[in-house]
Amino acid sequence: MTARLKTCAQLIAGLLPALVAAAPAKANDALLANDCASEIATYCSKVSPGQDRIVACLIAYEDKIAPRCRLSAYQASGNLDERMKALRGFTKVCSADILQYCSKTAPGGGRIYDCLKDKQATLTDDCRKAVPQFDKLLAD
Repeated sequence: MTARLKTCAQLIAGLLPALVAAAPAKANDALLANDCASEIATYCSKVSPGQDRIVACLIAYEDKIAPRCRLSAYQASGNLDERMKALRGFTKVCSADILQYCSKTAPGGGRIYDCLKDKQATLTDDCRKAVPQFDKLLAD
């Protein structure tokens, strides 16, 4: 690596945390609408807005979207990371219940979560306690 390239890499590494810090949700929506309109229309037009789904869609197509849109998507992804951590925690707490009560339920579209809600009376205590917390997470 040349000295110039190394200096540029260090500068970018130093500035990156400031550039990708998550902005408030409304500001993120405006930023994405401004910076990613064509990408959203091309790649994410069938994605239901809310709960950071548009951000997740844009990140899934990061190799195809413009650099400005990619940066905006990463700026908006802070909340997505929190949601993913909560989802992993929820699935860990409820994994036995999912296997026992919802193993024949097709994944996607919230069907497994709906199955757990339908079987709430028979869930383990920990999973039953996690369902209302997950309801809050799903709210916009």
